[in-house]
Amino acid sequence: MSTGPVHPVEFPSGVCGWLVTGYDAAIQVLSDSSIGKNHALGNARWRARASIMPEPQHTQLQAHLLHQDPPRHPAMRNLISSAFSTSRIQGFRERISTIVNELLDRIRSTGQADLIAAFASKVPLLVLAEVIGLSAEHREQFRRSWCKAVQPVGPTEPGRNAYINLLTELQQYIDKVIVESRYGDNDRLIVRLIAAHDSGELLYDELTSMIFQLLVAGQEPVTNQIGNSLLALLQNPEVMESLRATPSSIEKVADELMRFDGAFALTTWRFYSTPTELFGEIIPAGDSVIVALNAANRDESRFSCPHRVQFNRSPNLHLSFGYGRHFCPAASLARLELEVSIGSILERLPNLRLTCPVEDLNWLPSVLARGVETLPVTFTPT
Repeated sequence: MSTGPVHPVEFPSGVCGWLVTGYDAAIQVLSDSSIGKNHALGNARWRARASIMPEPQHTQLQAHLLHQDPPRHPAMRNLISSAFSTSRIQGFRERISTIVNELLDRIRSTGQADLIAAFASKVPLLVLAEVIGLSAEHREQFRRSWCKAVQPVGPTEPGRNAYINLLTELQQYIDKVIVESRYGDNDRLIVRLIAAHDSGELLYDELTSMIFQLLVAGQEPVTNQIGNSLLALLQNPEVMESLRATPSSIEKVADELMRFDGAFALTTWRFYSTPTELFGEIIPAGDSVIVALNAANRDESRFSCPHRVQFNRSPNLHLSFGYGRHFCPAASLARLELEVSIGSILERLPNLRLTCPVEDLNWLPSVLARGVETLPVTFTPT
């Protein structure tokens, strides 16, 4: 077994790849310009087991930023970057606060709730609709179950047909959004992306894939991060009470909660186009390389006492949003949603307590994502 920072692994789907652990090793791989993200770089062995989306959905929904390399990647990323700039996102703080507090108004008199079902699963779509310009009608039509499209089902698994139906429904929904949003207000990101396609800047598959990425990647990770962060606070009541006492420290605490238990345990696939030596291992061309983000965030050589939540950890250069050219373009939005959500919950749900042992919580059956399916709590009704 390898004792270095790169390890041969086999995933539950049967995909064999190389897992990179450790903070410095993660930085090196994530910033390596010779490693690509396009699935076309995967070798036959990877394609046979990857359980990726079938056609036609693979072509129609997978040509987004996460699977693009230069020169397409920067060209496509530039089309959305201004919509997620820190300055623009800060302009949504009041609206996000209103959304969060309206959701809390529905439960604060009950004294108990599942904070995933009643809160964390609802915040991201309501916020995202505002930021990208999804109409109220299209927001109401979106089904959260479509987010499971990022959890592919293998060709021989029993749920394959249901999975394909889900993909078909999501593709039809995106096509409908495009048709009905064309010629809308140009201050809406969705309308600008459609205009970019109409002017020849985007292929249609790139357009549908980018909308898919916005809708799915903009929701589930935020839901999971809110849940993970609340769980960490419930398990560390001294940190929770310190934050209640000094709510202005929410930015530092939010970063520490993301470092402690990030919503992305692993990155998606990367591939070398030629055999490449990596930390003493020869990686065959087209083999999948995956970086363990949460492991890097707990590297003792980078973070002191990494398995503890430390209220004032500084510096805190965690990798929960990735690193390099694929650093999450919506990091400012996700961070703001987490800060407002945690701050409002601690202010408005006093005496917050978990109602079951931590070991009884169910975690998502996912390799890449990390999050609890439910988070049952009690609190003092107000």
